[in-house]
Parts: sequence; C-alpha cells; structure tokens
Amino acid sequence: MLRFVSLALLLLLTPSLAAAEPDSVTFTKVVLTDAYYCDGIQAGDINRDGHTDIVAGPFWYAGPTFQEAHAFYSAEKLPPEVSPSNSMFSFVHDFSGDGWPDILVLGRVHKHAAYWYENPGQHEAAWKKHFAFERVRGESPALVDLHGDGHVQVICHWEGQWGWIEPNETEPRRPWRFQPIGEKGDWPQFYHGEGVGDINGDGRTDLVINDGWYEQPSERNSLWKFHAQKFSTDRGGAQIFCDDVDEDGDTDVITALNGHEWGLAWFEQISVEGKRTFRQHTIMGNRSEEAQYGVAFSQPHALDLADINGDGKKDIVIGKRRWAHGPEGDVEPSAPPVVYWFERTQSNEGNVKFVPHLIDNASGVGTQIQATDVNDDGQADILTASKLGSFLFLRDGPK
Repeated sequence: MLRFVSLALLLLLTPSLAAAEPDSVTFTKVVLTDAYYCDGIQAGDINRDGHTDIVAGPFWYAGPTFQEAHAFYSAEKLPPEVSPSNSMFSFVHDFSGDGWPDILVLGRVHKHAAYWYENPGQHEAAWKKHFAFERVRGESPALVDLHGDGHVQVICHWEGQWGWIEPNETEPRRPWRFQPIGEKGDWPQFYHGEGVGDINGDGRTDLVINDGWYEQPSERNSLWKFHAQKFSTDRGGAQIFCDDVDEDGDTDVITALNGHEWGLAWFEQISVEGKRTFRQHTIMGNRSEEAQYGVAFSQPHALDLADINGDGKKDIVIGKRRWAHGPEGDVEPSAPPVVYWFERTQSNEGNVKFVPHLIDNASGVGTQIQATDVNDDGQADILTASKLGSFLFLRDGPK
C-alpha cells in the first residue's frame, strides 16, 4: 500500500479562470500521483464503504480523502517521453456478480489484451487477473448498457465489424465474446470517434461512430442498420456524446474533430427533404481561430459531458493530451496541458454557445476523463490522467 503523508500537501489551491472574466465555478486540485502510470481514470466505490474511490492505472485511491493508494496489480512508473502505458482505460463494474466492484483495464489498441481484475472483497488477498479479449479496437471504447437490462458491453470493432464484447452471464470468468452488429468494412484499428445515444428517438440506444450511426433494431438478434454520416471530415476525435443540445426535442451529437490535432464541435440534427442529417457548429478551432472561439488547444483526445455549474444543461469537459506520440509528435506537443470546461448557454432566440473556462494548465488528459461527484456534495468533480500523473479537481463552494 502506498500512503501519501498528508492531503494538505496534495492540494494546490488554484481557482480556475474563465476565458474572458473571473469564473464563479472554481476547483481545488488534488494530485493523486505525479508519476506516469496510465492514460485513463474512473470512479467507483471499490471497498463498498459508501465513499467513492478513484481508479487510475494500477491503483485505487480510497475516498473520501484519497490519501491512500492501493495497488491491485504490479505498479511500474513509466517515462512520459515514450509510448503510452498498458492502462489506457479503466472501467469499474461488478463483472463477477459477487456484489463487489471489479476493474476492467484496456491497454494499447495494437499491443495489449483486455483484462479484468476481480475484487477480493473483505479478504486481504490479491486481485485475480482474468483475460477478457485479445484486442479492443478503436481509440475510445466505452462501457455501456446497450439494452437497458443491466448487462454491460464494451463497444469496439473486430475483424472488420462494429459491435461489442461482453462477459458470459453465467460464467463471467471465461473469456468474453464479440457480438457483431453490422456488415464488414475496412475499419482501422486506431479508429477515432465512437459513442452511444438514441439518435432517432425510438427509446433504443444506437452506436455512433465518426462515419455514421448504427440503428439498434427492435429484435435483439437482427443486424443494425447503418446510416452514413460524417461527423468529422478530419481524422475523427475521441468519445462521442449524444444530447439535445439546442433543446428542440431531438438528439444532437458532440465530439472532437481530430484527437491529435484541432477541433471540437456539436452537430445539430436537422431534416433535409425528409432525411435526417446533421449540421456542424464549431465550438473550438485551430490556433488561427482562437480569437473567434475564445480558446485553442490541440489534441483533444478525451472528453466527457456533465452539468458542471448546476443549471440543468450538460457542459463539456475536455483537455489537451500530453505527448500522445512523444515530446516531438503531433501538433504543439509541449503547449500547456490544459483542462477546460465549456459552459453550454442558450439565448432567448435559441442560439447555443459554448463558453470556455480554464480549470488547470498543468495536467491535461490522456484518453479518458470523467466528470462525476466523488465527495457527495451534489456537484460534478473532474478526474483526469495523463503523462504528468493522475489528478482530481474537486468542485468548490455551495451548489
């Protein structure tokens, strides 16, 4: 067990700054570790004590103080200049069915198999490592419940088909199986842009990728119809989220445009000659467009959607990935590794605008960021991991 000597030593009391004026929403920065172990992070009550814990790389940090780091597999500090770690995503879920939250760890797309670690519960025992699947293709897989029945899946593609991997319900410790949903295609293993949401409003969760969306059918074993729709004509971003951004009753799409270069946008669902399509609204562009949108940073490779200021509207939490391909790779690799939240506002005329607010400029993101309430105060806190370490930003003040 790794113990941090004092929480006070971890707190950097640096209020966030808005893009243009002082911000009423501020955060306290907690450095979980300043070493590079992972690129993904997620919350969950690992020890079932009623307090939310944080999982990042080989450690889970015990809430509510997050002063103790417990290793559930062998920890190895990594040099931040080289390729990413074997922990790109962490997901917390009870895969074994024994009532204790387990941890799924996904590594690099082309190098690492997916494994889940079984929570030993109240026993002081090692976490058992279980093989899940050979590779999880796609840069931003998500753990979701596609059918609303309590069973989870990891969206990905395999052998030319999109679909998901999932555990065996009756024998959870056996290797997972892949379930394809569409016809075969030429999908690169490093595919950028994927998520889920109910695009057509039929109450079923669809699979959304940068090239379009797969419509979930009413019959469980039927093929999912693919609707072509380019959400980014660039490389494609990272996580894709669905929400009624303009509050007109249908589902819009939010995503980064290139996870290794520039761009963030929301796509308004519209009808053209009776056909569903989407209109792009840029939220953030490249350096030459910084004055227009209020901020510009490259490599927006991780984002989340949450109501940050408590106004009932979902905002965007996003940041700059730190050295995805080393200190000389990609665009502006050594620019400040920032984390921002983009406040969703809407005028009386219905015009939507996302206002950028700086949270931090010395952390950035890896491939996974999460906005969730970890201290039970009713406000969204922010978790992020990068080559600079693992971080928690606690939302300050009353709701």
